[in-house]
Amino acid sequence: MLRVLDGVFEERAARRWQHIGAGRIHEIAVARGVAYGPLLAQLEAVQLQDPAALRRILLYQLTELLQAHPQGSEPGTAVALGVCPREARALVRAAAGRPRLDGQQREAAEGVEEAWSSGKVRRAARLAARLPADGGGDALLRGRLSDIALRAKEADRALDAGRKAERSGDVRAAQAGFLRAARLAADCPRAVLALVRVRQAEDGSAGPADALAVRPAAETVSLSPARPAAGAAPGTRVLRLTRVPGGPTGITEIEHASPAGGWVDRHPPFGQEVRYAAFPLRDGRIDGPPVVSDVLLVAPDVSGLRSTTGRGRIDAAWTEPSGALDVRVRLYGPDGPVVDGVSVRTGALTATGLAVGAHVVRVHCRYRSPDGSVVESPGVEHHVVVDPWPAPVDRLDATVVQGAVRFAWSGGRDADVRLVAWPADPPEPGAELTHDPARPWPAPLPWEAAAGGGLVPPPGSVTRVSALAVLGPRAVAGPGLVVECPPPVAGARVERVAGGRARVTFDWPAEAGEVAASVEQDGGSTVRRVTRSTYVREGLYVDVAPSAFRLTLSAAPRTPDAVVVPPPGGGTRVAPEITVRYRIVPGPRRALRRGPPLLRVTLSCPGEVPPELPEFVLVVRTGKGRTEKGRAPTRPRTPTDGTALLRLDGDRLRPGDPVELPLPSGLRPPYALRGFLLGEGAADVRLDEPSPTDLVVR
Repeated sequence: MLRVLDGVFEERAARRWQHIGAGRIHEIAVARGVAYGPLLAQLEAVQLQDPAALRRILLYQLTELLQAHPQGSEPGTAVALGVCPREARALVRAAAGRPRLDGQQREAAEGVEEAWSSGKVRRAARLAARLPADGGGDALLRGRLSDIALRAKEADRALDAGRKAERSGDVRAAQAGFLRAARLAADCPRAVLALVRVRQAEDGSAGPADALAVRPAAETVSLSPARPAAGAAPGTRVLRLTRVPGGPTGITEIEHASPAGGWVDRHPPFGQEVRYAAFPLRDGRIDGPPVVSDVLLVAPDVSGLRSTTGRGRIDAAWTEPSGALDVRVRLYGPDGPVVDGVSVRTGALTATGLAVGAHVVRVHCRYRSPDGSVVESPGVEHHVVVDPWPAPVDRLDATVVQGAVRFAWSGGRDADVRLVAWPADPPEPGAELTHDPARPWPAPLPWEAAAGGGLVPPPGSVTRVSALAVLGPRAVAGPGLVVECPPPVAGARVERVAGGRARVTFDWPAEAGEVAASVEQDGGSTVRRVTRSTYVREGLYVDVAPSAFRLTLSAAPRTPDAVVVPPPGGGTRVAPEITVRYRIVPGPRRALRRGPPLLRVTLSCPGEVPPELPEFVLVVRTGKGRTEKGRAPTRPRTPTDGTALLRLDGDRLRPGDPVELPLPSGLRPPYALRGFLLGEGAADVRLDEPSPTDLVVR
């Protein structure tokens, strides 16, 4: 609870009243902490300057609250606001007798003293004009309004004196008059503009070293202070003067300091002409003529203009100021302006189909001025060189020939086309690459060159082969394909069996799901695939003709759509099916007697006869009379299991021309005959024997 009529008191214990002064406000600030610290510190400062200030503030606020309250004429309302009941009736009576202020008058009443104390006499005069001339019965306010009026008139007289001196050509006297007006009314726009005007016309005006330097950026304008003179005023007030066609010059104070020294105008008016003036201050008042900058058209250029190049291409990018309407972009090549193939979008440009050589990208920002016209920034240029790039490879093909792969491609004109295998995923076809020592391009394929042309991939490899067109330090990625060389199949053995088939045995290769057996015979080719489980259970048989053939075993490829190259050494050549057939036939009849039996040997060979054929030998095994059980002697089991009866060299055999040899006449039964093939190549020739009963003579 407070008493406010005869000073500000608060009620303490035992109905004791304590005066609230600066000391008590400080105690409250310490107790309340950070939340109310700034407000209480401000109240403490006001109370120290004027011991009655806190009381006047409270009465002003309570009067407004009571006048605005529907029951403001009742003492209970004041009590509810925290006023002592003994003073409530007197307070509501006094509030009712005070004039009611509207919003503008209240704003004026609250701001007039601040404007006066800060030297803004023109603002104080405008606020005073809203208030009653007599101060509403407040002697202090009436006195302040009188002071404001006198100061404003004095500033007007100083302005008039300055204008008169300016018209007479006395620049220094004019400057003195305008400076006095600015000191009397720190916010007088006429005085400020006049000081700037006469400063420019003053004899011996400031040189470049003393001027206020401006540096426009994308969104701001930086101001560099002039060189301070000896004994210069300690403070500076910087103003921006904005020229408005057909209207008054706008004045804006620049309050943001630059960390590098000087000031920063964070919100310059785009598309308008401005000038900056720095006034020296002493005790918050203008203390001398200003330092003035040149006129600046606030039309900043784009920032961060940069570019990258590619194959006949430029990609440029920039950052546009937020106040720009749009940009105008021009591209100039070695032969002049470039129009075709240029695409401009917000903050970027892409130009394609460019010639090799130097190019210039020029960008102008466009702004809307106050009169509706469009103004352009000076423009910024960016020089860029389009380097020569290799023509890309359009197509890559591969053909398998005799265990090697031959590559062919289209495109890549005037380029070093390399076939490479990227360590990771290959770049997309058409990707542009530049040499980087930290990430070099892969070396060409290290595959062995085949004798008949082409390259031999390592057995068991799956390689993604890509084309790379290289020209100096630049390259263009091309298409690719997968080349697979399955692992070789070891231990292959092929044996002809009956029924026009051949049995194939081999060592199953590791990690292979299937094995493919390819038979090349008589100009044709057939392939038989077998899984591991089927091979273990049934073996592998292939259909063959009597002629020679070549059988190649390879693990089935694991990659779909791969170019499959058979591993080297995977083929086994099987000679034609050569058959030597022998029979014992009756001898020719001579008169009434038949001659001795004949050995008839016939050669059957499809295709060309091998240069060397094995020797044929007929072995006999005789019995010493009849055996104990009456059985004939057994046939010879080996060439040495008996006596060689007849021999026939292989070179005497010709297909379709049987050779007949008579059996020796001294041969007496019982005996058993059997033929054998001896010598090199005997295992490759099949011996067709007659029935065993035809070879045993009893």
